[in-house]
Amino acid sequence: MIGIKKEAKKPEIIAFLMHLGTNNWQNKGHNARSYLDNEDFVYRDELNCDKETWRKVTEFLPSCGINTLVIDVADGVVYDKHPEISIPGAWTKAELKEDLDRLRAMGITPIPKCNFSCCHDAWLKEYSKMVGTDIYNEVCKDVIEELIELFDNPEFFHLGLEEEDYNSQMGTPFAIVRDCIDRLEGANRLFDICRAHGVRPWIWVDAKSIDGLGGDEMFKKYIGKDVLLSNFYYGSLRFHSQMCEKSEFASYCCKFDEWGYEQIPTGSTWSWHLSNKDIVRFSKNFLSEKTLKGYMSASWMLTTKRKFYALMNDAANLGFAVEDIYAEPMLDKNINLLATAEKKLSK
Repeated sequence: MIGIKKEAKKPEIIAFLMHLGTNNWQNKGHNARSYLDNEDFVYRDELNCDKETWRKVTEFLPSCGINTLVIDVADGVVYDKHPEISIPGAWTKAELKEDLDRLRAMGITPIPKCNFSCCHDAWLKEYSKMVGTDIYNEVCKDVIEELIELFDNPEFFHLGLEEEDYNSQMGTPFAIVRDCIDRLEGANRLFDICRAHGVRPWIWVDAKSIDGLGGDEMFKKYIGKDVLLSNFYYGSLRFHSQMCEKSEFASYCCKFDEWGYEQIPTGSTWSWHLSNKDIVRFSKNFLSEKTLKGYMSASWMLTTKRKFYALMNDAANLGFAVEDIYAEPMLDKNINLLATAEKKLSK
């Protein structure tokens, strides 16, 4: 049974996502209609990351309680083994190394991210069309190992892996959708590369991702408990009935908790400005401290001058949500919420 806690300790990770590489969504030469109707998500022939904005935003993060920066590297660094992946203007490894040291000196832990979902792997250039081949597998291994070394064997490596379905790829020139067995095998191949270096895999996961991996039982059987999960939801959880009865997000957070997976629920200011606050309040009250590793906000704003204030707002939005919600008393009387959550888990 899910129990009500009388007090709660803040989890150890308060994370923010920023983009160094930006060509995750569209392939070169396919800019007819941008992904999600957002001009930032079209393919760029040069790195679309403003260094001044990067520095100012990252310097701001500690002031609002952010202690972890998930860096979407993708094609934004010059790889030794595969420079053909890197976009013109990409940071050298020496430049990124210097910045990682700067972040750590400010108390921020940098975590590498590259998305290997077939929906978000345009950054791999021609290799994105070779999924499942020996060449593709070797390139993925090389990229992951280079970044693990560059980030000094970080605790986690975020591998993405969400939204690999046809509907999410309708705006792309071609779509690759693997069956659940191929997806599970591909995911575990990436996980094992990380594990071989003592690094824990971290992935996006939502109800749609679970379906694509074969459903609850397949997920529990083939996704190891060492994999850190980020269930993401950018809408509203304003009403108690939405928290468990109507929200797939809340239902799966409770399931992951019950199954024993550590998780970092993720919100955003993308579509609802109180998303982070809703998620922190829900997670604090209904997930166990043992499995609740932290929180993250993903603004999906690229690191450009035009998005400077949006990035700052998103970071502050999460940091202050954690501060405010953890100062609140625990919910200790809404038994209906618990009953609904337990009913979901028992199905």
